[in-house]
Amino acid sequence: MGESRATLKQAVLAALGYIAIMAVGMFTTGHVFGYEYGTTEMVLVLAPFEVALSLYAIVMARRLFGGWDCGFHPLDARGLAWMVPSFAVIAALFLALFATGTPTVSLVALVLVATNLLIGFSEELMFRGVALRGALTALSTGKAILLSSVLFALLHAVNVLALMPVEAMVQQLGLTFVFGFAMACFALRANSLLPVIAFHILWDMVQFLGGLWQADFGNLVIIGIIVSPVVAAGLWWAVLRKREQGRAA
Repeated sequence: MGESRATLKQAVLAALGYIAIMAVGMFTTGHVFGYEYGTTEMVLVLAPFEVALSLYAIVMARRLFGGWDCGFHPLDARGLAWMVPSFAVIAALFLALFATGTPTVSLVALVLVATNLLIGFSEELMFRGVALRGALTALSTGKAILLSSVLFALLHAVNVLALMPVEAMVQQLGLTFVFGFAMACFALRANSLLPVIAFHILWDMVQFLGGLWQADFGNLVIIGIIVSPVVAAGLWWAVLRKREQGRAA
């Protein structure tokens, strides 16, 4: 029990360290360069910070769990079925991106793509990898999911440092908590970080490219915000909750 609590503490501290680095990046974006959260310029400023965050997440994962995947393996292919609706929304978003936007290959677009690759990788590795796996060593599955989701939401509180209005930040806290819950459930069912990393990368990337290329997504983003947590809630109720009850028995 003592070792489990120590791992949990180290995982939480690792996540808080990640948040601290991101806070420096957001402060630099908003108060050094004067760019607002959500703009293309913000992503460009954050690029070097995302390199640092990715390296930090890998180091923390290897230190605590001996490997970057934090013990999430082998992949359970049947668990991927729960993510089909979410990836269907991603496919629809990319279709809308190329159908309604004005795609052009540019240095800015390439940096956006590269930065979003790092964002999706590092955030999933830290919060669905290090934080969630660390919490599972000492807490029940439900409490571990809750803790990792709270930490992931807390990450986005630092967005106010990039000139994000407080009201918008509070709303984002709720959205990112729900997103974190969904990704945690999917990662546990698939027993892999790879599908949630892929989804996170594509979800962020299509929206930033949509802004750059002035695409019209209609209600697709809202649909995506709803679909993943609804499916994940069903996954929790139908599978993960019963799996935990079975272990307790």
